Amino acid sequence: MYDSSSLFRIMPLGIRDGVRTALSKGWFAVVILLVLLGQGRCVRADGTEVSISGTRFLLNGQPTNPGTPCEGLLMNVRMVNATFEDAGRVEFDPAENTAEFIAKLDDYAAHGVNAFTLNLQGGMPGYEGAINSAFEPDGALRPDYLKRVERVIRECDRRGIVVILGLYYQRQSKILRDEAAVKAGVVNAARWVDERGFRNVLIEIANEFPHNGFRHEIIRSAKGQAALIRLAKSTAPKLLVTASGYGDGKVHPEVAEACDFLTPHWNGTRVTDIPARVAELKRYGKPIVCNEDDKTGKEAVAAMQASVESRCGYGLMLKDHNQAFPFHFDGAADDSVYYAALQSLATGRKSSSDTASSSRSLYFPPPESQGGWRMVETEAEIETIGGMDAGKIAELRQWLLQSDNRPFAAVVIRHGTIVLQVERGNSATTDARRVASVSKAICATVLAIASERSQQGLTPRKMSFDDHAFEFIPWAQPLSDPRKADITVKQLLNHTSGICPEATGAPNDGSWDYILGHSGDERTAKLAFDPGTGCGYSTQALVHAALVCENVTGKPYDQFAIESLFQPLGIEKWWFQYYEGGDVGRKPSHGLGLPARELARVGYCMLHNGQWNEKQVIPQWFVEQTALPSHEVTTPELRWQLNPAVFTLGWELPAKHFPESGKHIAGIPTDARYKPGSGGQLLAFVPSLDLVIARQTGGSGQWDYEEFLRRACDAVISKR
Repeated sequence: MYDSSSLFRIMPLGIRDGVRTALSKGWFAVVILLVLLGQGRCVRADGTEVSISGTRFLLNGQPTNPGTPCEGLLMNVRMVNATFEDAGRVEFDPAENTAEFIAKLDDYAAHGVNAFTLNLQGGMPGYEGAINSAFEPDGALRPDYLKRVERVIRECDRRGIVVILGLYYQRQSKILRDEAAVKAGVVNAARWVDERGFRNVLIEIANEFPHNGFRHEIIRSAKGQAALIRLAKSTAPKLLVTASGYGDGKVHPEVAEACDFLTPHWNGTRVTDIPARVAELKRYGKPIVCNEDDKTGKEAVAAMQASVESRCGYGLMLKDHNQAFPFHFDGAADDSVYYAALQSLATGRKSSSDTASSSRSLYFPPPESQGGWRMVETEAEIETIGGMDAGKIAELRQWLLQSDNRPFAAVVIRHGTIVLQVERGNSATTDARRVASVSKAICATVLAIASERSQQGLTPRKMSFDDHAFEFIPWAQPLSDPRKADITVKQLLNHTSGICPEATGAPNDGSWDYILGHSGDERTAKLAFDPGTGCGYSTQALVHAALVCENVTGKPYDQFAIESLFQPLGIEKWWFQYYEGGDVGRKPSHGLGLPARELARVGYCMLHNGQWNEKQVIPQWFVEQTALPSHEVTTPELRWQLNPAVFTLGWELPAKHFPESGKHIAGIPTDARYKPGSGGQLLAFVPSLDLVIARQTGGSGQWDYEEFLRRACDAVISKR
């Protein structure tokens, strides 16, 4: 049932007197027709209306996220390029891009998102020179651009989602001719929102308004910005309006006074400083919602928790995934660690993985002796079952065969199905020769299992990754360098221990006396740097980790790895490396060999948050922590001068490589983890694409690891 107050609220002032007359004469149907036909708007009996009560946000009169720690807060995601266009990029389809975003709205909403930040001039797409604006030079609005924005707003409205609609972005502000055009743009945008009857829209005049990139003083000055906020409100008095400041979490007092709600950004704000920043803003007595923070994974979770505990909404910005071209909108798979935490906090429901992952978890391959991995049987099934481009898979096959002359076996697995298996001289099923440094990722994974079991009292000793490693290596006493006492288990795994980096040129293998620094070789006796102060890729550090595992579990590393990881995953073929010497005797190092298809099982288990057939084999906390750098070193790695942020707990993050490294990382998702090994050995998994790849050669030497992963990711045509 419609009432007159609802009708008047969505009508322009110019026709309200006539409508009142019609209503007084009982011409209700005529009024409905006037509104529908005369203004092209949809009159609704329901929908989403955002409002403010004190310092809380309400949806349809009720606090957001009721009964949760997020009650009254807006938990949002920055998606400013969901309506992107670029006049200079004619091959890009803006409508398709918007449709891909809309297709994931339900998944985002199910995980606790109740607001998205859009912008009529978008955001940084990862390259300069884009022409992306809903405004003409005189401030008029462009209908084609607004069609995409309106589509998103209406789809959000249907789902109870708020849109924080930004107007101006610094890189595009030069499009506006002058100050008069800036003002006209504010008036036109506010009027457009009002006349469309949107009740789920909040206005943000400018993104980080003080930015020097803004061409016009009226945007970047506090006085001018406050005036623009007041202009929007005078144009459409029911609109709630704001403007955001820099990433330091501060808002200029003059602007804060003019705003209806405050939008700090946390990009440059440490998690520990968030409570103080929120406390400073609370003096204005207005709702507070961070609507931009570029932290990811566990760090984003920590920032969200600090915000919520301080009574401030939180806004995730995955600039490398959602905002940089090519744009990816994968729902909760964008950052599974963050969205699982958001869902628990904002809805009270817990999710161990994203929706797609839950549906995938129904299948796990039996051991090879019982049939092993399922495989596509026809070229058509590459697309219908694997969701991958058959032509690109054929090209990948040829590329693998031509990439070098070594014997090898490689597999590409999508949705738990092998869509590509290539063998030349090696068997993907039975050839268990060495996988070189891929064994580092395996060792770290096994050590995580040992740590988890130790915390449950299931091993002789307790151990966490923050414990001092040499407390678990009694064979190393007396220490050849007193600084070794400060090395943590974590530093053994992320190449920040200082133990004999490969940059020294020392052999990786040798007797235990040599490895532990007791042979007289200064390169193994003395640390290359104080623990935690540098990054030096170290095979010998992982050899030490194998000894830690034995001391904690009471079992040799190989035995514990077989019992705790290999057997639960159905792995049947393996090979281990052993060292001898001194008081240690004959013990396994971390080195091992696995066939390509067996290697892929480890990646597949990591892909499923450590689960295998409903059993938690690998600790979920370990899987989550591998998605981020596990140290704070900023100086390049010593041997290859790589970005130290590449290195996490035994695994590596290919998307973190320096662009100038020359590695083929463009198009590799930010959630990808991999471990390359000399000779073209490789294991990688990409949760957002449900993708695992593995390659085994048993040899040594250089190879283009990132290109294999990039080509496999590029072949994905369906993200479901």
